[in-house]
Amino acid sequence: MKKSIPILIAITSALILIAGPSYASGGGKTKEKASSETRVYGTKKMSAGAENFLQFYPSAATVFSGHKPVGLMHFEYGLDIEDQRIRERAARLAPRLRDAYGRILAQYAGSLYTPGEVPDLQYLATRMQGVTDRLIGKGNARFLISTLMVRDH
Repeated sequence: MKKSIPILIAITSALILIAGPSYASGGGKTKEKASSETRVYGTKKMSAGAENFLQFYPSAATVFSGHKPVGLMHFEYGLDIEDQRIRERAARLAPRLRDAYGRILAQYAGSLYTPGEVPDLQYLATRMQGVTDRLIGKGNARFLISTLMVRDH
């Protein structure tokens, strides 16, 4: 009986690992959302009429004053790319782009932004466009900011 307990635990663990993802995704059933949003490499697929726009999931960064956190900066953005091949390539590069954009936002929110002031969108857009040009190619994509909010604590 004592020898069968580890085997039983191993079998149960294997079944949980195999069945877990299907239960987490709704038991294997496909459900269509009203916005028909699909996730591709950390980006959102836009609905009809916005085929050229590759929207990223929002980013956030802590706003500091000295060494004290005093707020949160919420940032929503995307890329306008006309060429389908370049758009697909940009979607594959989305994790690298998000990382670079997040670092720029964190640097800006953590040290360059003065709490209580209006954020410098031109500075952020210029820096983000530079990263976009370096990773995707100059002139292939246009970085667009859709929302930038700052919440003070």
